[in-house]
Amino acid sequence: MGLKPLIAALSTIMALLLMEFDSSGERLADKQDSTPPLSLVLALLGVAVRQGASLPRALGVVGGLLPGPYGRRMVRVAHLLGRGNGWDLSWSGAIGDPDYGQSMQVLADCLEPSWRLGSSPLARIETTMRQLDRHARSVLARVTATITVRLLVPTGLCILPAFVLIGVIPCIAAFAGGMS
Repeated sequence: MGLKPLIAALSTIMALLLMEFDSSGERLADKQDSTPPLSLVLALLGVAVRQGASLPRALGVVGGLLPGPYGRRMVRVAHLLGRGNGWDLSWSGAIGDPDYGQSMQVLADCLEPSWRLGSSPLARIETTMRQLDRHARSVLARVTATITVRLLVPTGLCILPAFVLIGVIPCIAAFAGGMS
């Protein structure tokens, strides 16, 4: 066993524990209802699987760490899988959720081949994380391009009159004065 996965697991758990409580000691999990980043969820699942956890156990542990209904959905899926229910039945409630269904669908699609074929889910998890990263970068590039255009037009409209008044008109006046 390498030291890297152990360090990754411990640092992830520490980060989650630090995020769990605010300075007053209240649980942040009780205040948050937002969807955690899917790449974080996949990374946590990857760490759990690398440490030898089965898919239901990994889903249950990671779901127990995550705040709010999102984590409870994952724990429910893990519970149903652990009791011997089929893959589609176990994920149907989570995928049908109006708030978290899309994220749960990505998780289910990522892990399903491993569940059905008995192979390691690590390659699919890493591939899915790379796809999510690529998608986030392309969205960021599009938004950046849009912001650039929105900033350039007003800046140009402010600088252009000053350029004409300071640079072009004096040149034309000097040229016209030299011709007479």
